[in-house]
Amino acid sequence: MSGFINVKSEIGRLRRVMLHRPGIELSNLIPDYLERMLAEDTPDVRRAGEEHDVFANILRSNGVDVVYIEDLFTDVVKDPEVKNAFIDDFVSLGVPGLSLAAAIREYLRSVPAEMLFDTVAKGITRNDLDGLDKKPIQYYVKEDYPFLTDPLPNIYFTRDISFSLGTGIAISAMCMPARMRETLFIRYIHKHHPLFGKGSVDLLYDYNCGDGIEGGDVLSLSDKCVAIGSGERTTVAAVERLSKTLFDRGYENVLLFKNPNTRTYMHLDVLMTHIDYNKFLAHPCIAHKWFDVYEITPSANGELKVSLTTDPVEKILERALGLDEVRFVEVAGGDPIQYRREHWNMGANSLAMAPGSIITYDRNVITNELIDKAGVKVSPIPGGELSRGRGGPRCMSMPMLRDDI
Repeated sequence: MSGFINVKSEIGRLRRVMLHRPGIELSNLIPDYLERMLAEDTPDVRRAGEEHDVFANILRSNGVDVVYIEDLFTDVVKDPEVKNAFIDDFVSLGVPGLSLAAAIREYLRSVPAEMLFDTVAKGITRNDLDGLDKKPIQYYVKEDYPFLTDPLPNIYFTRDISFSLGTGIAISAMCMPARMRETLFIRYIHKHHPLFGKGSVDLLYDYNCGDGIEGGDVLSLSDKCVAIGSGERTTVAAVERLSKTLFDRGYENVLLFKNPNTRTYMHLDVLMTHIDYNKFLAHPCIAHKWFDVYEITPSANGELKVSLTTDPVEKILERALGLDEVRFVEVAGGDPIQYRREHWNMGANSLAMAPGSIITYDRNVITNELIDKAGVKVSPIPGGELSRGRGGPRCMSMPMLRDDI
């Protein structure tokens, strides 16, 4: 096992995971701008943090080393050169106007390293620039929108902005403008933090590749096979790019799930997660294959071989994993009313701590009972506030180390 990254499945015993405890950035969700901020509601920030603490403590009680993106970032920006480089990159990511860019750069350089994460995540307002001698034109020209740089209320979904495969990591190319700056934290942690070998960890994909991909669409099924969803957040071009990289590293098969470009089917992991050796938790669209699935393999000339398969999804997974049988636990048993309710609250989005031991939201009562009946241990967490961000336990976690299976 690599000392930095080792994730060759979705179910191997989890040893280290990166989280973000939701905080001040959620306080800046404004009802008038929820769509811009990719949110449906304004959660109770205090309770969201408490729910997240339950999540982290269950992980710790199962022997998982929990690290936080905010702590890792603070570690690296204690170096003034790293901090200044981060600020320059942050400003270059879409801060409009010369005077505003200069003002934000000056303001952020005055912020202590231990406060930089929160300062960026909460969004910078006009009031933050009150103390500057030279204020930008945007300071004086008032607008209804109070932020000069957007808050980052989705950053507690750490899986989306980066993901581990094998002994490497990928830094996502975010499709939505509201989330593009989140990857900047990961870039600096990867490059400078010892837990990522100060840049020595194999970088499988980078934010600036130009083809959008997010970690919620990527499932590490084995050391030879990866499943990738292509829909609202991940492009077919990105699947092609990542597939070629993986085949260069010894992978043999990529399963491409072609989902509709809608928020309902936002990521593959809101439709399917691996919960035991031969069991998957699945939305009816997976269990009954409403959409196309393609098998991608390398060919002798270096090109990709792409085949549309007519097999049921369980047969595709059996072939990919070398299993005699794959079973689905269907969200809410496929009931046409209840599966829609429990899907909305991330009923298919679970995090495996080991084969047959998973974390889910406690509010998905029907699905959790079915998981239990299937012989899989469920550790439920409260999600009344966390689920308002439309993400579940897998979304909120970026595994760094898992045991091989």
